[in-house]
Amino acid sequence: MTMFERADTGSKVTWWTLVGLILVPVLVAAGLVLATWKAGDRLDQVSAAIVNLDEGTEIDGQQVPLGRQLAAGIVDADTDQNVNWVLSDEEDAREGLADGRYAASVTIPEEFSEEVVSSTGDDPMAAEQTTLDVVSSRVSPLTDTAIVQAIASAATSQFNAQWSQQYLDGVFVGFNDMGDQMREMGDAANELSDGARELDSGVGELADGAGQLSDNSGELVDGASGLSDGVGGIADGATGLAAGAGALADGVTQLDDGAQGLADGAGDLSDGLGQLSDGASELPDQTQQLADGADDLNHGAGQLSDGIDEYTTGIDEIISGFTDDGGGVDDLADGMDELSDGSTQVADGAQGVSDGLGDYQQGLEDGADGAGQIAQSQQPLTVGALQDAGLIDADEAAQLQGQLDQMCAASDDPASCEDLFLRGFASGLAGGLGGAASGLDVQDPQTGMSLMDGAQGVADGAGELSDGVDQAADGVRQLADGMGELEDNAPALLDASEQLRDGGSELADGTGEFADGVGQLADGMVPLVDGIEASSDGAGQLADGAGEFADGVGQLSDGAGELSDGAGQLASGAGQLGTGMDQFTVGLGEYTDGVVQLADGTAQLRDGTQQLADGTGEFADGIEEGADEVPSYSEQERDHLGETISQAIGGGQAGISGLTQGSTVALLLIMAMWIGALVTYTIVRAVPAQALTAR
Repeated sequence: MTMFERADTGSKVTWWTLVGLILVPVLVAAGLVLATWKAGDRLDQVSAAIVNLDEGTEIDGQQVPLGRQLAAGIVDADTDQNVNWVLSDEEDAREGLADGRYAASVTIPEEFSEEVVSSTGDDPMAAEQTTLDVVSSRVSPLTDTAIVQAIASAATSQFNAQWSQQYLDGVFVGFNDMGDQMREMGDAANELSDGARELDSGVGELADGAGQLSDNSGELVDGASGLSDGVGGIADGATGLAAGAGALADGVTQLDDGAQGLADGAGDLSDGLGQLSDGASELPDQTQQLADGADDLNHGAGQLSDGIDEYTTGIDEIISGFTDDGGGVDDLADGMDELSDGSTQVADGAQGVSDGLGDYQQGLEDGADGAGQIAQSQQPLTVGALQDAGLIDADEAAQLQGQLDQMCAASDDPASCEDLFLRGFASGLAGGLGGAASGLDVQDPQTGMSLMDGAQGVADGAGELSDGVDQAADGVRQLADGMGELEDNAPALLDASEQLRDGGSELADGTGEFADGVGQLADGMVPLVDGIEASSDGAGQLADGAGEFADGVGQLSDGAGELSDGAGQLASGAGQLGTGMDQFTVGLGEYTDGVVQLADGTAQLRDGTQQLADGTGEFADGIEEGADEVPSYSEQERDHLGETISQAIGGGQAGISGLTQGSTVALLLIMAMWIGALVTYTIVRAVPAQALTAR
């Protein structure tokens, strides 16, 4: 048996040396095994420090300390952690790591809460990922440090899963709420569609009425033309009457002068009867001539009286005709006033429809802009902000707030849940209102006009119609005023005509008496000598008849003057009547044009309202289809989806006891064998010297 040799001296190795070579690795391995033997039984003796430096953050004005929640979750976890976690500060944690009192320390940074909630902001690229600072003690056993790090990693993973599950739960709740709001919006859109169809029906009735009005305007124009022609004839006749009355007044004036001369001559005749005896021989011939002239005068006076009767009778009939027609003109004026009021109401109504559509469109655009600005706002969104912006009223705000409180009650961050839902609601509302406002400006491919253009065209046509009717009403009113003046002056004209008739009768009576007197004078001329006294009496009767004749002619002159004045007033009134009828005819033409424009505008408006009704119906159908496509999740489904998405890969966490006893012992035995081999190689020579020198 070859004995082992020492590597340094080459001497024989003793048994004690061999025993030492065997015991050294055995003792090292035994010591290491004993150091790790039943390490799991000592896990509850491991202590670790938690240092919370998180300053928290504010969400909707409320302080949210997520660092404190994480620390409490690690310390008060329901699972068996086998670690004694101690809430500490930086100085105590540093001293505990140095003296081995703490196997490790977990530090939560100051910006922990802000970085965690940064994912809920408006800018996705502004989201930041936070970290935890885990420091191990250099004087603690290796297994304690590994245990602490494993537990800290597990707590971090659990917090991330819980936060993701809460975030996803808020998103799923937002889907449910969005679906409900979309259905409510669909109901409102259906109501809008019903209102648009009712508007279309009303505009259809308006178009039918405007068409009937346009059809009947032709008859009104024809009647006005006939009335204008009649008034022109009246004006021409009144002018001729005024001219004839003036000529009559001039002739009667001359007749009055002649009657005065006749009366003076009769006086002179009576005074000169004394001289008559001197020329008695010549008187029979002269008196016979006077008798012939008196007969002619009597005959002319009778004809004048008959002419005056016929003239005054015609004047009376003309005046009576104007008086009888006055009521019809007044009725026409009243009817035109009512027509003017009606056309004004039509114009106001049409302008009201146009202005109402403009205000409605502006309200939709303002609502869409306000909803869009609110949806893109950097500030957290609340129900109060929607109410202040005028998007919802107080009752709707209270109802919406109640729904949000109920939906977000289960969320750890109700404010973020509410903000997420309200932004989706505001975006949808902005899109719907903007689409409705744009629909009012959509042009008809056939007419090239939108609903707003048609409404304004109707308003313009109704305004022109109202102006034309007003001008026509003014002309008819002037006509009624002229007829009123004529009717007021009719009694005076009738009185003047009566006086003229009486004067003509008196003139005829006077000339008859004058003729009788002259006849008596002629009869007495034959027995001139014997009947000088009778001639004197006849001369007296002649003087009396001439005086009565002069008085009758004076009354006739006064009546002719009044007749001339009345005829002048009649001509003036007839002229005003003609002017009024001209204005009435012009206004009636404008009225007819306005009626045609009204009919065209209402037809275009009808096309626009039909497009509006169709568009609102399609809008309502689209809203309902969109509401059906929005998913809805129950609480159980939300929990399941949140847990599945936040922990996409399943499987239990490896326990801290994963550091198994068998693997540890095998590792330590291999280490001990390596140390034994190293020591053996150092002490014992690998190849004996005898083997090296043998041949």
